[in-house]
Amino acid sequence: MDITKAATEPILAKFYRQYLQVIDDVTYPPGPLLVKQDVQNCLYKYFFDASQNKFLPPARYQARILKHIIQEIEKACKDPEEDQVSDQLMEHMAYLSTIPQQSLTDEAQQLYVHSYFPPLPLDKSGVQPVLIKEARNLLSKGNNVGLRTWEAALHLAWFLTVQRPDLVKERNVLELGAGTGFLSLLCAGYLQASLVLATDGLGHVCEGLQANLDLNVDNDTLPGHRPPVVRQLDWTDRPEIDQLLAEAKQSRTSYDLIIGADITYHPDILRPLAELLSLLKDAFPEVAILISATIRSDTFANFVAICQELKFQVTEMPCKIPEGLRNCGFFHSVATEIKIVSLER
Repeated sequence: MDITKAATEPILAKFYRQYLQVIDDVTYPPGPLLVKQDVQNCLYKYFFDASQNKFLPPARYQARILKHIIQEIEKACKDPEEDQVSDQLMEHMAYLSTIPQQSLTDEAQQLYVHSYFPPLPLDKSGVQPVLIKEARNLLSKGNNVGLRTWEAALHLAWFLTVQRPDLVKERNVLELGAGTGFLSLLCAGYLQASLVLATDGLGHVCEGLQANLDLNVDNDTLPGHRPPVVRQLDWTDRPEIDQLLAEAKQSRTSYDLIIGADITYHPDILRPLAELLSLLKDAFPEVAILISATIRSDTFANFVAICQELKFQVTEMPCKIPEGLRNCGFFHSVATEIKIVSLER
């Protein structure tokens, strides 16, 4: 569906993008807009009607959002004869209240499809989201880190889409620690890479990654573009790394861009990662390398130090997310610092 075809206000289109990404801190439209019956009809059709949208957020999230919408409408009502909450919205709220709720812990483990809209103008029609089936509230623990899309991936996605799409368009891209596949799918689809190889070190993560690729192919979010190729790659497995390089040489494939987001979180993987990047840089001297990380501890500084030992020049890339309606996609918090660095040699 395309909400821009409903001739809506930009703030309603932004609300829609945030809602389908299932973020907590949404930007609600003002009450005087919500009280309009045509807007309420649009809200029901695009936000809550399962017959129109098969990837609606979970019921608990829908109920929280709809409860706030109804409260804002009721506060904005001036004429009881003219202003009221639509029957469709009230009936859907009643329906949601009948659905048994899981515990928050159990719900956090459930996989739902999240729609990540690129930060394109809010009045642009036909914008295709990246669809990712994941558990967004999953805690970062053990082998869970690759099963949700993290803020550093959204930050790098915004940077590539808005500031440096030239790094991807018609280029060959290799992603390390691809996780859910969000960045690889963005590169293959909207950013129009020639080839994308999505790698991760864990077998079950690669299975989920392939499932997300299939999800996007099945829902035609990559029209005319080649889907990413999935490959399991352990950064400490030198025979597997040598095999990847040999296959690239045999097929005359030269990678132009290597990306990785939130892959420097554990101290034990910093040196293997840096050494792998060094090998890849030797194999593909012209390759650009971009690493994005949320700064939660000193691990990223340690990673940078190791890269410098390996003769990399590490340069921070400026990336400032705009405020208000100019921030119109790939929504994420920057309350915790996120850095993007380029590795050159």
